Amino acid sequence: MKFRAERQELAEAVQWVTRTVSSRVTLPALAGVHLEASDGRLTCRTTDLETAAEVSIPAQIEQPGQALLLGRLLAQLVSKLPDAPVEVQAAVDRVAIRCGRASFEIRGMPVDDFPTLPVPSEDTPRGAIKAEAFGKLVNQVARAAAIEDGRPVLMGVLLDAKDGHLTAAATDGYRLAVCTIPWDQAVEGKALVPARALQEAARAANEAGGAVTLVLEEGQVSFLYGDRRLTSTLIEGQFPNFNQLLPEGHETTVVIERAALAEALERAAIVAQRQANTPVRLAFADGSVDLTAQNTETGATNEPVACHIEGPGLEISFNPGYLLEGLEATGTDKVRIELRDGLKPAVLKPHIDGGGDAELDDFSYLLMPMRVS
Repeated sequence: MKFRAERQELAEAVQWVTRTVSSRVTLPALAGVHLEASDGRLTCRTTDLETAAEVSIPAQIEQPGQALLLGRLLAQLVSKLPDAPVEVQAAVDRVAIRCGRASFEIRGMPVDDFPTLPVPSEDTPRGAIKAEAFGKLVNQVARAAAIEDGRPVLMGVLLDAKDGHLTAAATDGYRLAVCTIPWDQAVEGKALVPARALQEAARAANEAGGAVTLVLEEGQVSFLYGDRRLTSTLIEGQFPNFNQLLPEGHETTVVIERAALAEALERAAIVAQRQANTPVRLAFADGSVDLTAQNTETGATNEPVACHIEGPGLEISFNPGYLLEGLEATGTDKVRIELRDGLKPAVLKPHIDGGGDAELDDFSYLLMPMRVS
């Protein structure tokens, strides 16, 4: 293999694919970047057997071929090369890299050890959605997925495409985030995607801009951005019926400035989070909410925040970190909190004064209360 490519394009391609390279791999080849030069293009590939990344850039191909190089070494090297075309030549187990007056010879890895990557079927219908909308959807919902759990399904985000809309849902058993947005080009199907892979897909969409194409298939989902592709295997198992978790009604509605509540909550959390599982209590009454937190080691705090309340007042306690993430996810200046009583889940939604539902994201963040003795 021998090719010549622009340094900036090569550096960006290698940096992008190596984001899926894990520092703890089960096979040495999974720490590598697979390079393939053919037909005037250089294709870079990586995989951790769960997520596969692929990007193609233009290159002058003198000799078609393949090579496998240690990913993090290659990424660090090309990022530091001078601003000049890069020449790469692979022979047996050595790869020569030249750029300007700099030259390197690095050890290659056995190409045959690199696994064959999944490729989306050309016959599968493809959906399209604006990259910005997709990135926002994932940011709002994926935060509710479990980081580590005995049930793998809780570490995923369910994508449910039907009736011209895409719904994303995630839960860790303590909270549930659900958001629905319209497609630009609709398809139908379901996919339970690992949250980590979906967050990387959203990050790539935000960087690429424009639109992202989704290919939902049996056992895998692919995200396409021009010359880039990210493919993830799906989580097996039955995701909870999230529609049954969302309450059908509420008795108390609270509208509050998001920033004011978040800032008071952050101050209360300084006390609450010094002791494991210390909740923040919210007492809603007479046009304000009083935030209270205390523990035996550091003391106590109390702070009122003005709000608009419709319905009976009540007291309810939450994990402050989970509540803060819900407030952040709404994305509006004001938040609507729907409550039934102090022992039943609360639901946070975006709120705009005088605005119809068409102006708001169809987003709900359900949060289980903490029991306080």
